[in-house]
Amino acid sequence: MLDILPTLIFGGIALFFALRLYSVLGKKEGHMDGPVVLEGKPGDGGQAAHASHLRPAFEGPAAAGLEAIASVDKGFEPNQFLEGARSAYSMIVQGFASGDKDTLKNLLASKVYDRYAAAIDERSERKETVKTEIERISSAEIIEATLEDLIARVKVCFKAEIATETTDNYGHPVSGDLGQLANVRENWVFERDTSAGDPNWVLSSVAKA
Repeated sequence: MLDILPTLIFGGIALFFALRLYSVLGKKEGHMDGPVVLEGKPGDGGQAAHASHLRPAFEGPAAAGLEAIASVDKGFEPNQFLEGARSAYSMIVQGFASGDKDTLKNLLASKVYDRYAAAIDERSERKETVKTEIERISSAEIIEATLEDLIARVKVCFKAEIATETTDNYGHPVSGDLGQLANVRENWVFERDTSAGDPNWVLSSVAKA
């Protein structure tokens, strides 16, 4: 029905993270504060003070896009973003599997939310229940980043070991098996309007990698 839904149905639920996505994605906290400004020594032309504001350049295939995002969002930091992305992965797959529309509404782009909500309603009509266990999220890697018309988009490739099972109203298996682990690889795209005051990143697409 919807090409992104089977992967999430397969992904199911794992550990619930009580943090909202906006509180962890792309936000500096604690030790992520800016560098201390050092006074330049006489004769250095202020180079020491200037250097204190520099940070290492981003690396990897998404470096150019990450630099563009950081140029308009001074609080953006890729490692902190990935911590939030991992939390978002678990929150969203849990919310979808359990039918928690309130959680999903805060974490999904409107077009994605509408599709997920419709799928939840259809599953509810069939009186089906999804149970999922995520053994681990083995990796989360930023593979692409862009900034277009002040809309920042970051694609993250997730690799996870997951077991899932769907049962009917009587508890009879419909599909899957909680005793069988499978390696799941998905690309999730998060986006944010950097011109808005809201720091919330939302999921705009999911696809098999």
